Amino acid sequence: MRLMVRPLRPEPAIPGLTPAGCFDLLVPRLADVLVPAGRHRAIREAAALLPPVPRLALEIRLGADEAAVDLHQMITSQDGDPQILLRHLNERGGGWAGAPLVAFLRGWIADEDGLQGWFDPLYLEWDTAPDGGLPQPPALFLACDLRFDDPAVRTRRRTVLRQTLARLCGADGAEPHDRLFDVAERGVTIGHIGVMSGRGDVLRVNYKGITPAALPGLLDRIGWPGDIARLQGHFAALVDVADRVAVAIDLVDGQVRPSIGFEIFCDHPLPSGRWDRILDHLCAHGLCTIEKRAALVNIEATIAAGDAGQPWPAAWILPTIRGPEDAYPAVRCHVSHLKLAIGADGGGQAKAYIGVEHHWRRGFGRPAPQALPAGLAIRPRPSITAATADATAFLLRTRQQNGLWGDFNWVNGGCNNWVTGVAALALAATGEAGALAVAGAALQALGARQQAGGGWGHNEIAPVDTDTTASIVKALDALGAGDSPAAVAARGFLRSHMTDDGFLTYGTATRIRFAAVDVTDAGWRATHGCVMANCALLLPDQLIPLLRRSQAPDGSWTPYWWRTPAYPTALAAEALAMQGDEAAVGRAVAWAKAQDLAALSPFCVAAIARIVIAGGDHGAARDILAGLLRTQLSDGSWAVGADMIWPRPDQAPDHMESQADIIDVPDDRRIFTTAGVLLAFAAARQTVAAPGRNRS
Repeated sequence: MRLMVRPLRPEPAIPGLTPAGCFDLLVPRLADVLVPAGRHRAIREAAALLPPVPRLALEIRLGADEAAVDLHQMITSQDGDPQILLRHLNERGGGWAGAPLVAFLRGWIADEDGLQGWFDPLYLEWDTAPDGGLPQPPALFLACDLRFDDPAVRTRRRTVLRQTLARLCGADGAEPHDRLFDVAERGVTIGHIGVMSGRGDVLRVNYKGITPAALPGLLDRIGWPGDIARLQGHFAALVDVADRVAVAIDLVDGQVRPSIGFEIFCDHPLPSGRWDRILDHLCAHGLCTIEKRAALVNIEATIAAGDAGQPWPAAWILPTIRGPEDAYPAVRCHVSHLKLAIGADGGGQAKAYIGVEHHWRRGFGRPAPQALPAGLAIRPRPSITAATADATAFLLRTRQQNGLWGDFNWVNGGCNNWVTGVAALALAATGEAGALAVAGAALQALGARQQAGGGWGHNEIAPVDTDTTASIVKALDALGAGDSPAAVAARGFLRSHMTDDGFLTYGTATRIRFAAVDVTDAGWRATHGCVMANCALLLPDQLIPLLRRSQAPDGSWTPYWWRTPAYPTALAAEALAMQGDEAAVGRAVAWAKAQDLAALSPFCVAAIARIVIAGGDHGAARDILAGLLRTQLSDGSWAVGADMIWPRPDQAPDHMESQADIIDVPDDRRIFTTAGVLLAFAAARQTVAAPGRNRS
């Protein structure tokens, strides 16, 4: 008789993966200046009392002689967290929580009245004592962003939130005043509300989406009693650099406190240029020491079982063995965000939040296909008009507080100048008045970032390049500002990159560096067909002949910055169609029609549609665009699909023959994909409006 062995899978509440183990893995990267070694034992003992969900965050003060460390934990409705939490409460009674919080957690675990659907994830925060232990109940933060709910759902959510807060605080009087909800307007929303039972039932309300210009009015409507003038310099400087800055307001017995907090987020790892600028600001104001700043840079790491010099926690060995057979365990250590807290006296304190999370990694090399974000689903639209309206609304909602859009956040500080140029071009193409106004405001914000010589880099700290600059000039042209001083200077910048051998992405005098190190960069400085295609209509006399000669035998254009030829071929086909080159466009259309659309992302499908439209085949284009209508998401966007890649700076333009050392950088916020689809819709409308002409 054969013994059949079934592969073991992780149980929902498998013991061993704990916050204490997360702390053990963080310790080798945790400099004494951040957490003195003498505090490690107390912190670990406190972490051992928490629910055994393998996530932990440390809240660390960044000023001189500030050694206090508080603990945070995220608990989700996924990955067996509710079962783990239930078993922990049953075994230990939840002495770390307090009766009202335990009652809420049990209701959440059981999903009473759909609590998991209303509040997911949960965030818990413990103020720890110097000698260890968890002396008081934690704060509980509930997500309550109501922007995307239908009116009836929003009303119900608000009711559930008020009832939940009353239960947690034990008194109806602790409910937030209606004005705290009502002030959320014009893109401002409440992101989270926290019940801080260990601090005398303080309620903390976190607002998102506030611009520097809107901050005084919002605080006035709330009835905030502090000195707004003391805040504005800090807030404006932080918003200019960060991806998001949330504003935290505290209430006690319904009264707003004069203290305030700015929570600062960047969607890419530290170190990066944006983090550097934020930390520069804090250090310049005496809110962060140079030593602690330097220590934060060393936190970022992904640690896998078996890594040399990194002992795996003993209690984690069995769960690791029993884990998914198609995955391996890893722990990510990172700075999740920073906070600037300003007290009633105007004094400030800066904090860093260091996260440590276990997860199962599946596959190697290229990133796994991107799953839809929580709460989103595919919702087909009945027409291009409806899809355009919803996609436009998505772009308008996702503009950052500094007036720009950001995307591709995996490397080098992300992309905002370049993405903003393309998003503004897409909005301008809709012709809708509100979209045109927002696009104009975004381009005005970009004007302040134009560098000497007339160019822009893909973000505010990147070297200037022709691809970004051309995208912004196209948007300026679309808004009727093609003769503005900024556009004139930018065209001069583009002309200066013409050489006898081609057209450069980065000029010979432009310095390319990573951190403080110069790199071998011949690959990045070369002529790239995808960049030339984007710039062709701005320098047609010089670039159109080059574009014709660089077309591949199969009709496509070989990319340098993209995984597939779809997007650069669309740009090239549109440029050549405007020049009346039917032969070259016909070859591009033949290539496009040979592609398997089912295997392509929405971004690439939109590019294929643009090629076909440039060739004048409106029937085929309608079928392709109908497929995009069927894949639009409920928030108006399309799934991640812009397939940008990041070659080594020394990698030659023929690097596609070898995929070594090429990093995939998807558009993680779906801005670029959505803009690309909008441009395909606009191309279809324009060709219908002007029959017989091929227009982009």
